[in-house]
Parts: sequence; structure tokens; C-alpha cells
Amino acid sequence: MNRKCIASAGVAAAALFGASTLGAAPAAAQSAACVNLLVGAGYAAWMGVKVGQGTDWSSSFPIGKTRCIALPVEGMVQGTPYSVVVKAVLGKTVTCSPDNLTYTPSTTTSVVFNAWGTTLSPKCTMPDAETTTGAESADIETTAEGQKALQTFLSEGPQDYSDE
Repeated sequence: MNRKCIASAGVAAAALFGASTLGAAPAAAQSAACVNLLVGAGYAAWMGVKVGQGTDWSSSFPIGKTRCIALPVEGMVQGTPYSVVVKAVLGKTVTCSPDNLTYTPSTTTSVVFNAWGTTLSPKCTMPDAETTTGAESADIETTAEGQKALQTFLSEGPQDYSDE
């Protein structure tokens, strides 16, 4: 995985609305780290996996899509603490909650977070049994782009954009 500097804004690329978590406990989610950028979010984004002082960044992705980074990333071994971060294009970076996950290579599930909010106030949390998106209490206004992404998802189903 390349370490990318995201100082310049890029064109958003891909992934899926509403991907499910695979039942992984927050402290043991290991084959990939993923972020769903929920319909209604006010930004395109990058997601990253932070280990120590370094961050491995994905390519950018638009509203209504998901981006994943395969684990392990550089410097990650059994027991390594890591965090998942989201950077809004032309906006702020936020660490997803919960923070400080522990890499366990024997676990083959993925960790999935949902992101929403605005360019200057992004939010990112792991869904749980009581909240399927993590954004139920957020004040989200759906954009025309978000509605179009939802309609595409509903008519075409999940798409795999992981190679973009």
C-alpha cells in the first residue's frame, strides 16, 4: 500500500453504501479496514490506516461509496495498535471511533466504519447492534448527489470498486 500525501484535492473515486460489518469485535478486526461514506455526507473523502506516526491512504471516494485498505499495512504485526482515519476532500481529518484497534492476523473479518457530516465537521464511527449506520442521530440533509447514489445502489446493488 502506498503512503500518499493528500495535500492536493483529487477527484473522488469509489465504494459502497451500507456495507455491513462482519461481526468483528472492535479490538480484533483484521483482514481489511473499510469506511462507508454515507449518502447525505457533504464531502468526498480519503480513508487511511494509521500505525504509529505513518498513515497508509486510500484513493479518494465519493458519497455513497466504500473504500477499504487490506491489512496488514507497513509496520503492522501481531498486536500492533492502529486507527482508521477519514479525511474530507478540502476539509478536516477525523479519527474513527473506536480508536486504537489491535491487529490480530488470525482474525479474518474486516473492520467497517460509517462516515458522514460536513467537510469541516466529518464524523466516523463503527456501527453497533443498536445503530446500523452510526448516524441515526445526526442531522443529515440528503443532497441530489446522495439521492442519485442511493437510487443507483437500490437499482444496481453493491458494486466492488476496490481496484480503482
